[in-house]
Amino acid sequence: MSENSPNQRYYLQYLELGWLERQLPEMPDFFSEKLIKRICRESGAGDETDQEGFAKELREIAQAYWVAAMSSPLKIGNGPALQSPDERIRKLNSTILNPAKKLIDALADHNLPLLSEWPDKLPSQSPDREHLLKELSLLIGRVRDLTEVLDDRKRKGSPLSHEFKIDLANALTDVLERHIPSVVAARGGYDRTKDPSSAYRRFMTECGSEIFGSDFSFSGNVLDEVALSRGNL
Repeated sequence: MSENSPNQRYYLQYLELGWLERQLPEMPDFFSEKLIKRICRESGAGDETDQEGFAKELREIAQAYWVAAMSSPLKIGNGPALQSPDERIRKLNSTILNPAKKLIDALADHNLPLLSEWPDKLPSQSPDREHLLKELSLLIGRVRDLTEVLDDRKRKGSPLSHEFKIDLANALTDVLERHIPSVVAARGGYDRTKDPSSAYRRFMTECGSEIFGSDFSFSGNVLDEVALSRGNL
């Protein structure tokens, strides 16, 4: 999550998986021309609205947050199952951190006689032990950093899935305010009934469903936090 200016489109960094790069499910096509026209009509957009620019920014947001959801244990859309900070910390320790420490010890100088190949010539290519030890040390440092972040989030009681929705809602609201400024980014009175009907709530519902399916939704608390951050409550 980022505190950068919305104009910097900080969320584009979510497209990069870095050292965790791997094949994800095929990304859908987001925000068809037909859907953009409907959103603009329902939001009361005027003729001056740049629908192409509006669509471009919404697609960038959709792609960035879709990658984040498909690569993180948030149980959002068709992404990986939800894992609590406690569960992740336990698994990180048992499956990565402790085995990496053991492997570093196993490759220490005092254990190398175990790996002696004398007097045989082995057919497989030999590994670079120093490089391997260096990479294992980097891995341990990275996992420790991650466990500290998860532990801090656990203490604050801030579920990552909730943070994700606030982050996405802020990004979508930024785009809406730039392109259709007549829509007030806040829930209306009818939005607190069984049939919410404000232009803002309709826009957020349309966007959430487009990116993650009809089961995805923004709670009233999430939308109120976004509105409050803009001084609209």
